[in-house]
Amino acid sequence: MSKKKTLYVCDNCGYESPKWFGKCPVCAEWNTARELKLEEINNMGDDRPYVFLLKEASQIEENLRFSTYSEEIDNLLGGGVVPGQVILLGGEPGVGKSTLALQLAEKFSVHGNVLYVSGEESVSQIGLRAKRLGLNENSIYITTKNEIESLILAIKKQKPVLVILDSIQTIYSNSVEGVVGGVLQIRTVVEKIRKFSKENNVPILLIAHVNKEGNIAGPKLVEHIVDTVIYFEGEKSTDLRILRVLKNRFGPSGEIAIFQMQNDGLKELKDKIFIEESNMPGNVVTSLFEGTRPILVQVQSLVSRDKMATARRISHGIDVRKIIIIAAVISKHLNLPIDSHDIYVNVSGGLKITDPACDLAIASSVLSSLFNKFLGKTVIIGEVGLDGSVRKVHNLKKRIDNARKAGYKRFIVPYDEVNGEGIIKIRNLRDLYKYFVED
Repeated sequence: MSKKKTLYVCDNCGYESPKWFGKCPVCAEWNTARELKLEEINNMGDDRPYVFLLKEASQIEENLRFSTYSEEIDNLLGGGVVPGQVILLGGEPGVGKSTLALQLAEKFSVHGNVLYVSGEESVSQIGLRAKRLGLNENSIYITTKNEIESLILAIKKQKPVLVILDSIQTIYSNSVEGVVGGVLQIRTVVEKIRKFSKENNVPILLIAHVNKEGNIAGPKLVEHIVDTVIYFEGEKSTDLRILRVLKNRFGPSGEIAIFQMQNDGLKELKDKIFIEESNMPGNVVTSLFEGTRPILVQVQSLVSRDKMATARRISHGIDVRKIIIIAAVISKHLNLPIDSHDIYVNVSGGLKITDPACDLAIASSVLSSLFNKFLGKTVIIGEVGLDGSVRKVHNLKKRIDNARKAGYKRFIVPYDEVNGEGIIKIRNLRDLYKYFVED
């Protein structure tokens, strides 16, 4: 037994209402209401069990994961791809999403057939990309169909082990009205995909474009529906690309994978990615924790006397408010005239730092430039308090061990239980200050 329910959804922002509206009360756009008919299925009479005891559910054997044969991506997903997993890969146009998807299809094809659905490019254009990437896999099938009902029939016939939809904004459904890529179409298509994926245990990768404003008609609209949300970050001016997990029902969130864009595709990167060896003042190396892995990064500072009334604080890769706070702490507790100096701070490689364990490195970088003195090949780790104290950070031992593997032997860290050769412990900024003023 079923009955139909009518819902009106704004095609611009996704606002829902049981009644028709002329002007959307959320985004204030006119004539954006689209009618959506939903079927409410009454499961009475279905003899299949639909309620489980938690004890029974915990005894159900966990599905095996499929390896992507990419160490970085496997670690990113928590060990591999789970059957029936719906993954959303978002990023700005041109960042390399399609390149990554095609390389992933080639690696995943060892498990069976892979279906690549392209709504933006022709078969010949995909072939040109595959040739450039050096891919020649007979288990990858391509289609340019973009109607979801027909695609589901094709998937059932093809029985692939992985389906890639590039991109979700180009796929549409005949069951609802609305422009392709609009709110109604995207929500309907993703819901149909999710249902099919769960019923048939077929993992599906959805690719979606995101503009700089985070358009709500893109991935933000369906993040709650999918199992995993991954954002592809990277500046077009650099060749570094970062995959960051924002949501993962089958593994930890916050994990990252790092790649370098080359002529023949994306190459995995690991240690010393964001470091260029330099013995110039202002360059300091620290350890940033992303997810469950430490990454060595380089902080650069330039401090110059200001001739204007107000000194400037400019940063790239670090919140400028962090620079203002650290500069104020240095001025107060070290009694240095840094208020009359411009401070410019940059993180090499275009990475963005939010880990408080990098505070001490930022302060050291500023002091290094101010005194025109390089501390040598040293990794500096610690959080700086407003009272000038250097506080403990989590996973300090992992950070130090990772830096040792990269060839670093000297460390300036807060007082902690971690001991070892080359470890220098300090309690506050005054302890750090003596390394810049002593000969």
